[in-house]
Amino acid sequence: QRRKEETFRTTLDLAETVEAAVGGRRGARIHPATLTFQAIRMYVNDELGELARALVAAERLLKPGGRLVVVTFHSLEDRMVKQWLRDRAGRNAGGSRHLPLMGKGPEPTFDLEPAKAVLPSDKEVEGNPRARSAKLRAAIRTDAPARSGEASDGMSLPPLSKLEEAS
Repeated sequence: QRRKEETFRTTLDLAETVEAAVGGRRGARIHPATLTFQAIRMYVNDELGELARALVAAERLLKPGGRLVVVTFHSLEDRMVKQWLRDRAGRNAGGSRHLPLMGKGPEPTFDLEPAKAVLPSDKEVEGNPRARSAKLRAAIRTDAPARSGEASDGMSLPPLSKLEEAS
């Protein structure tokens, strides 16, 4: 609505508009517009698409025994990496108890090592507060052939050019 009345000229202008729309901080540590700016940055830089392409490229480039280590900093990235690694390790959930069992899937291209994310210690966060949201996931490449197909970020968002045409 605000954009229809007047274009945004500065980031502060956008931040103030977001704060007015959703309310002030009300004791929160971060400004209400922080997630808005994060979403804009992620979309403009195609960060999830870049991550998806990097994972597929790593699968194709790593030799057997090679290690893939990914550090994520927010839940969208972490969910994508976690699901992709679980799929590539052959550890997807078994499905529904109401459906027949699925056939055996492709040979695992990675072994999860460790199986769960590694979180920063309290001492590390104390020395580096930005580490508080970091999660490290790692896997070891098996000798199974890389899977074919394109990378997907699972978001199906329209390209920026289409949004600019619509406005």
